Amino acid sequence: MDAAGYHFDELESSDDQLRFLGEYGSVMYVGGWKEAKEWLEGVVFDDPAVSDRVERILHPERFRERKTSVLKRLNAKKGEVRKIIRKDEAKEKSKEVLQI
Repeated sequence: MDAAGYHFDELESSDDQLRFLGEYGSVMYVGGWKEAKEWLEGVVFDDPAVSDRVERILHPERFRERKTSVLKRLNAKKGEVRKIIRKDEAKEKSKEVLQI
């Protein structure tokens, strides 16, 4: 709910009714956490950034694959950088040998 712009009002909430405070003083009551999740999944947000944040929280399994592929690409880049460094070190050593 925080990602959607609503903050949980712990003081005014009860077991059968949760209260959330939104922007500009708006207040929302829901019957429980399940109802809050259903509301979040059914709402179409105008702001794609808000929608993306909520999706990542409610459905992290949809985003795990992306993280893995990013990590794989980063590791591949590390390998490429290491190869370049080794080549440069080898060139430097060969220059030193030629100077001797």
